[in-house]
This record gives sequence, structure tokens and C-alpha cells, in this order.
Amino acid sequence: MRKFSLVLIFMCALMPAHSLLAQVSEKNVASKDTLNVSRDSIIQLIRMKDLLLNKIRHDSINMSNLIVSLEYNRDSLNAALNQSIYRQKLDSADRMRRYLNYRDYNRRSRQDLYNPIGIIDKDSIRSSMKEIVDLVFEDTAYTPRPQVLRSSMDRLVHHLANDSVYFRIVNANQDTIPFVLKKNKVDSTAFFVMNSKKDSAKLFMRSLDKNTLYMWVGDDLMLKHLLKKQGPPEGIDIQWQGPNQFRIPRRPVPVPVPKLWYLRSEPSLMVNQVAFANWAKGGNNNISFTSEVKAWANYAKGNIKWDNFYWFVYGVQKTELMNLRKSQDRISLVSNLSHKAFKNFDYTLGATFDTQGFKGFAYPNDSIPVSKFLSPADLKINLGMTYKPNPKLTVNVSPVTGMLRFVMDTVVIDQTKYGLKPDKRIMAQFGARVIVSHNMVLVKNVTMDNYLDLFSNYIDHPEKVNFDWRLSLNLRVNKYISTSIKTELMYDNKVLVPIYEVKDGTKVKIGEGKRIQFNEILGVTFRYIM
Repeated sequence: MRKFSLVLIFMCALMPAHSLLAQVSEKNVASKDTLNVSRDSIIQLIRMKDLLLNKIRHDSINMSNLIVSLEYNRDSLNAALNQSIYRQKLDSADRMRRYLNYRDYNRRSRQDLYNPIGIIDKDSIRSSMKEIVDLVFEDTAYTPRPQVLRSSMDRLVHHLANDSVYFRIVNANQDTIPFVLKKNKVDSTAFFVMNSKKDSAKLFMRSLDKNTLYMWVGDDLMLKHLLKKQGPPEGIDIQWQGPNQFRIPRRPVPVPVPKLWYLRSEPSLMVNQVAFANWAKGGNNNISFTSEVKAWANYAKGNIKWDNFYWFVYGVQKTELMNLRKSQDRISLVSNLSHKAFKNFDYTLGATFDTQGFKGFAYPNDSIPVSKFLSPADLKINLGMTYKPNPKLTVNVSPVTGMLRFVMDTVVIDQTKYGLKPDKRIMAQFGARVIVSHNMVLVKNVTMDNYLDLFSNYIDHPEKVNFDWRLSLNLRVNKYISTSIKTELMYDNKVLVPIYEVKDGTKVKIGEGKRIQFNEILGVTFRYIM
């Protein structure tokens, strides 16, 4: 169709319009070769030519749009294809990277596990373990949690390589003696060997190592019927009882480097509240907070131990119609260096430092502070022995103890209240010190902690013993919440405490003296152990 249209357009272009009109105007021209065409036909042909030209232009525009659309679709397909190829390359690279990572990890794991497997005795377990390791940690193996699997395999191989030999010995009287053979462990036992005629011999056994058992007969051998003849060893009928369990012989394996430091911290917050609203019987609203931080940093290697303890306590309380007041404030550092003496006794050199962090007032007078940081502060250095039969009980006896009391700011703080002379900032004492620490479980979820610190001054009134007794009773609700009752009973022969008397409903100070100090807190504690 397009070709036919182009031919007609070409023919019409070769035939000018004025020539056609001239031929129409000549009426009397008669010739054989002349084409007689009417005027309407010619006009119709001209219109047809115009229509064909418009059609061609329209087709050209549509063709251009179609070409543009095809080019756009081709570009979109190329972009999608390129993106797909790029993603495939990325996926291939990621798969290759993961494969290389798993392959390297599995190879390292196989190499690390081969060494302890070589220590296991040459038996079916050893060959089976090597096959299991090769299968589990082959190059193409994939595990969602490879570290957990590696840790489990380490424990299994360590257990197989360090297992012990356990057996039981039964005599004719059905007496059973259990015995275990372990490397680097010497154990011994004794039992009686009997026959059917009630002849008995006391047999002693001692394990020299994991594979050697030394046996001998005691001197108190009793024979009722003498043996009349001797036979070769192979003539003795030995019956073995089939064991009901098997244990793999133990072999030394490489062990990880021991952990020398033990670190732990325990922050807590105690809350105590009393609230009233339109209470006919009367009462004052009260709320108090006591924050406490305990931290341990202990070092142990061989016969040497170095224990460090940090304790910080700070509490505030708010009572209705009264300002915020400090209720607790204490900073304590304890460090003990010990060396093994014998059995449960250690030689110990210790140091204790006690002070407070903020200003304290003798309420209701809140204008003149009676204490602040390093005013006062106690430093005790003691030398003695520590008895620790179990982890719950510790007793330290130090016959040589030096104590220094500091009041660094004598302008604001009256140092005479703490036993210092008016012109001194430091007071030295020499005496003996005893520390007892004990904790126990009373019933399920109820624990009690006791701490008692005694000090006697050799020079000044040794019969007047200073003591600090702290008692803590904890009722555990869950891992983080507990109800606590804490008390502290303290006496210091050098410290003067204010003495008050109530007159006409008002608390009035009437003097100062040496008294036993008591502190008690009851509340809900929120504790987090790290």
C-alpha cells in the first residue's frame, strides 16, 4: 500500500495543475493520443493526492513514535538485563565470599581439633571422632551458628581426651570398692580379699598414674587353710564381671590460658516511701533513695591472691515540709594481698580506706558541716593471717595494725569531734584488728550477710574496742528485685556524737559524748549484677 501511494504521488508531481486546466479549457482539441478527463475527475484526483499526502505524513509520525517507543523499550530491557547481570554477579561474589569464609573457618576448626584428638587413645573412638570432625567441618559445610558448634566440639573432644578410668572391685563377701584412675592424681584404698573358706587378706591399692595400678598385701594376712601346692599364674581362673559403663582413658590436652582476674560489679537502688492523702489520723509524706555500688577485682595465680573491693553508698531523703537531706554517704576501698601458708590459712597484708564524698550536717542545723570529703578519713594497714575454710566464711586476724585518721579541712570541720588535737590534722594509732565476714542462706531466696570489724589500740585504752558490725538480710523476689533490711552498729572510742533531748516538743542539743551509733534501712532494692 505504501509503494502504490508513493507511485501516485510521483505521477501527480510530474503533472502540473495548470497544464491539466489548460487541457480542460481546450474543447475542440481532438487527437488519438489525448486523454479526455472531466474536470470533476481531475479535482477528485487532486483531493485524493492531498489525502494521500496527509496519510503519508500521519503514517510517518506514527512510525516515528513507534520507533521511539521501540528504542525506549529496548533501553529499558537493556537496563533490566544489565541490572539482573549485576545482581547475579553480586550474588555470585557474596556466595563465593561466604564459601571462602566457611571454608577457612572449617579448616581452622579441623586443624585445632586434630591436636586434642591425637591425645585420645588409639581405638575406635579416636578414629570415629576424626571422621566426625572431617564430616562436620568439611570445606563446603554450612552451619547457622558455627561458634556454638565449635564450642560444643571443643568440650566433647576435651572430655574424651581427659576422661578417667572408673571401675569397681567386688570380693567374695560382695563388698564393693569403687576406684578411679586419673592422670597426675594419686589415690589409694584398701579392702579385704576373701575366698570360700573365709581366708582373708587385706589388699592395698594405689594409682601411680592413669594406666598403672600398684597393689600389695598387708602384713596382717590371715590364712585358716595353708596352700598345699602352687600352680602357674595361667592356671588361675579369673572371671571378669562385665562393666555397665565405659570411660575413655584420659590424656592431657592443651588447656586455655587460666583466667587470672575475676571482675564483678553490683549496682543497686533502694527505695522507701510513705504517702498520705487526706488521712484523718495524720502523718507526713516521706520518700528516700539509697544508691549502692559494689565492685570486685580479684587476682589469683598459684599461691598468691590479691583481692580488691570498692563500696560506695549514698542516700537522700525528702520529708514533707522539709528540704532534701543526706541520709547515707560512704566510700570504702579494701585491698588484701595474700600468700598461701598452709591448708586454709594465708599470710595477708591488707589496707582499708574509709571516707565520705559529700558534706554532712548535724540536722536540724544545716548551716555548719560536720563532715566532708577526706574530713574525716581512716586508713588502716594490717598484717596477719586469714582463715578461709569455705567461700562463705573469712576470718582475718592482724596483730600488727596501723591506723591513720585524717581531717584535711580543719577550718570548716571540727577535728576534735573525731579524736584529733586542736592543732593537728592527722592522728596515728597502733593496735590489733580482727575482721569476720560470713554469709549464709537461711531459707530459699533468703540470705543473710554479716561483717564485723574489731580494732583495739595497744597504746590508749586497749580494753575499749572499736567495732563496726554490718548486717544485711535480703529476701529475693526475682533476679533484679529484692526486699532488704540493713543495719549497722558502730562504736569509736575517739568520736564524739551529739546528744539531744526533747524539750517542749523540740529537739535540743545538750552536749556531746561517746555513744554507740546505730543505723537501719528497710526498703525495696533494685539490683543488677554485671
